[in-house]
Amino acid sequence: MNNSKIIPFQPDGAFHFRQGMKKIEQNKKTEALQSFEKAFDLEPDNLSYMAQYAYLLAEKGQLAYAEKIVIDQFLQHQYDAEFYFIFSQMYMIVGDANKSFLFGMKYSDKFPDENYDEELENVFEIDVDETDDIIEEADIFITSHLFQFLFMNARIDDALDVLNAAPIHLQEIKEFRNLKAMGLLFMNRFEEAHVILEQLLEEDKTDMHALSHMTLLYYHTDAREEYDNALQKLEVVQPLNDDDQFKIGLVLNFLRKHERSYELLYPLYKKGQFISFQLLHALSHSAYELGHIDESRNFWDKMQQFHTVPDLYSPWEKGRAANEISTIEQDYFNDDDLYMRLIGIYRMSRVKPFEAIYGHPVWNTVETLGDLEKIYVSWLYKEVHFKRPEAMHHGLNIMYENGYSSDDDLYAWLIVVTLLYDAKVEIDDITPYVAACMYNMYGNVSKKSLQEDFQVSRYKFEKALTVLSKLYE
Repeated sequence: MNNSKIIPFQPDGAFHFRQGMKKIEQNKKTEALQSFEKAFDLEPDNLSYMAQYAYLLAEKGQLAYAEKIVIDQFLQHQYDAEFYFIFSQMYMIVGDANKSFLFGMKYSDKFPDENYDEELENVFEIDVDETDDIIEEADIFITSHLFQFLFMNARIDDALDVLNAAPIHLQEIKEFRNLKAMGLLFMNRFEEAHVILEQLLEEDKTDMHALSHMTLLYYHTDAREEYDNALQKLEVVQPLNDDDQFKIGLVLNFLRKHERSYELLYPLYKKGQFISFQLLHALSHSAYELGHIDESRNFWDKMQQFHTVPDLYSPWEKGRAANEISTIEQDYFNDDDLYMRLIGIYRMSRVKPFEAIYGHPVWNTVETLGDLEKIYVSWLYKEVHFKRPEAMHHGLNIMYENGYSSDDDLYAWLIVVTLLYDAKVEIDDITPYVAACMYNMYGNVSKKSLQEDFQVSRYKFEKALTVLSKLYE
């Protein structure tokens, strides 16, 4: 037989889907899940494949991932109304009656001939009256649910698009305007957020969501007097309902007002209200800051059931990082030597998690430093673009990652990069200059070994040495 004439079998999505359905009939659901995953990977636009995959994921306790898949495809398909049925069935599988019913009623409204509302009445043993009111409730719930899911996954653009896709008259309700302001706030679109929040507070000074968001806005824009006034109100207000209590507690936790945050959020947890990633994340951090370490770990472990977060971002790891930052501040930031202060900033930037610096008292010290240090900090943490700190930092990283990490090593590079900057030397590739810097510093290191360490060509290395020798003259 001529093997070259054999056409290799390449199973398509339909093949894997059929295999999955057979495995379901045989009650081999783990194998079925694998087949449905392959079918979906090959043809992600096939709603039947996606639906069966999502249903089985939900049934096997992986609702969060199932939701992600369905929501991703819902956005890809431009809010195709067929998805409301898939959402409804998925939530029915996990016993979430409210979500299943509201998504189902939205589907029934779009496809009345399918009589899905009758199925919902039978399943949930209810009589559906005042359909228009229910559909409006469904619109509000679905939009809010999708927004919160996307927002929690840092997909702010998509979350705002969901709000903008809601019926026009609903976009003006207080809840959605607050959500929009929150989204704009986290995208640093402060002026747009301020307009919305200012209007909301003019309409209702007791709007705790708007006050919470405005407090965050003042915090992020360094409006110190306005921030202090708004924060004072948040800390003393007695929320009138659980929803306001939840919101204020979350915001106060972010602003590191952990004692008051814990006072507001812990009673909600005990009542079983708002049990979510956000609540457990905030309680874990507040409990840790109040010294309740075991309780903090318990909240952190429960939080993982909603979204898996590496321990690097846990309160205790952030606490370790905060202590490390404080040590760097003490060792470097009070030094009279500019370069030592810059080295301190660089070492601080390497502390993980990177976010540990936010809210740290070190910012008060940073405000007392010189212009170059402030420019470097702004480049690192505020994404302000400056050419000088970029070259400086890139060179420090190259040295550090190649084992040249002592203060003396880093100091030598800061001298070189300053000479290059003052001489207005244009540099396309900074690595040869870092290698040349180390050659000049360590006279007993061979050129060849440095070329190998930094992976630079002999030509570029010699050229960098020539440039530096002229600068040293």
